[in-house]
Amino acid sequence: MTDDGCVHIVVEYLSDELKALLRNRLTEICHGVARARKTSAIYSYKGTLTSFFNRYDTKTVNTKKGMIGELLTHVMFVHYFSAYEPVSPNFNLEEGSIKKGFDLVLMNNESNELWFAEVKSGNATTQTSAQKLGALLSIAKSGLVENLNDTRETLWMNAINGASVAMASGNLKDKIEALLESYAEGAFSKSNRSQDFNALLVAVCYFGGKETALIDDFKSSHSHHLNASEFAKLISLSIQKSTFQAVENFLRHET
Repeated sequence: MTDDGCVHIVVEYLSDELKALLRNRLTEICHGVARARKTSAIYSYKGTLTSFFNRYDTKTVNTKKGMIGELLTHVMFVHYFSAYEPVSPNFNLEEGSIKKGFDLVLMNNESNELWFAEVKSGNATTQTSAQKLGALLSIAKSGLVENLNDTRETLWMNAINGASVAMASGNLKDKIEALLESYAEGAFSKSNRSQDFNALLVAVCYFGGKETALIDDFKSSHSHHLNASEFAKLISLSIQKSTFQAVENFLRHET
């Protein structure tokens, strides 16, 4: 990560290390750490794979790209930046639906700050990879600003419910739930501002046969949004991978 919060990751191939990360963390990513510790078959690796594909196989191609992009974000960001702990499950609590509200909520265990993520994924077709990453980052920024400024407390209730099932009982869980409840009250009173929240904007580009973007290309997009000062703190993450199908095929082979 650069000093100003820019992260650039290129996945050249589905390595054994990445496969192991997907295999070892899929259950806690999808259900949350607390449920992943339970012995029920539905929270097992095989059970989670079944639940994942029950959701995945009914979706459009664009939604599938987004689901794989969110999965890669969960795996790679937390792997490389271990101070950040997810406090939300990837699975929506409503069976079979896609995630509603914030794509990912994270706790920085060193600063005790919450971070809210928006993930956007897509193919580089007529654009270069750098152009696609910039476009996706702008869409992610607009979506997160809208959610953080929104007056619907239901967005925050989804986050509260997610934290309640994702985290083990304890002081930290109580603290995070109380903080999220205060944000829900802010939405109700129309006092929330995106400038009061920390943001993780994620652009996932499936570049196909095109050249990958360089970090300097992505840093210019990050700097543009950083200078706009629409968040308290900002991290911009780019993930580039040739296709999303390789992750799908690996997980399907695991079932």
